[in-house]
Amino acid sequence: MARRNGRVESQRILLVCTSNPRLGDSDRETGVWAESLFSPYYFFTRKGYEVTLASVKGGKLPIDPKSVVTPYLTTVVKKGLTDDFIMARVNTTACIVYIDGAEFDGVFIVDGLGIMWDGVYNSEIIRVVQESLRAGKMVAAVGHGVAALCNVTDDRGNFIVAGKQMTGTTDTEEELLGAGGMVPFSIEAKLRKYGAIFKQGTSDTRPFATRSGSIVTGQNSASSLLTAEGLVEAMSLGVRMTVV
Repeated sequence: MARRNGRVESQRILLVCTSNPRLGDSDRETGVWAESLFSPYYFFTRKGYEVTLASVKGGKLPIDPKSVVTPYLTTVVKKGLTDDFIMARVNTTACIVYIDGAEFDGVFIVDGLGIMWDGVYNSEIIRVVQESLRAGKMVAAVGHGVAALCNVTDDRGNFIVAGKQMTGTTDTEEELLGAGGMVPFSIEAKLRKYGAIFKQGTSDTRPFATRSGSIVTGQNSASSLLTAEGLVEAMSLGVRMTVV
């Protein structure tokens, strides 16, 4: 719980999502990866956090059709898709332009191939992350959502990923998803180029997350819950989680 204006209020977490429904100029549909949206959402709300959904354009989120069929149609995805309350929120997200990152206790950038096009150089996402970190808050990203952190700089103009232990979608996982030749760049390579210490788990399909300072990152959609847990741990305790 947090105290604001003399009142005790629930802590707030912002979920940041893509609005992009296509893989570049192709006809392949993409968007938000369902597991990465629903799993953190339910975890945060169970823990008592107030959750706000925001996207690049606002309004209805595109959900990657591949993420809602076998083998990715998990129990939590099924639950989310049939939950009228959360689906109403999925269809009416806030526009990132109107979001103040400092007003949230944590920011979580959701996985989804779409963000590789509308989130990486998005000045509003960059602003929200900067506002959050400047206010001493925690930021998390998972899978392709990590790409949205690559171009964020601090007040001195340095990339925030420099010197940090980071993970994200690996080159081999892009191939596994059939997107290796379609994504605009390699997250793994860009993180290394900007000075991050890139870490990855033993498998592209198993959960892996790391925290360095105020930033928590997860390798893939399977890491969504682990990354959400890392964010809450960081927000609650402020302890330095390294590799889990």
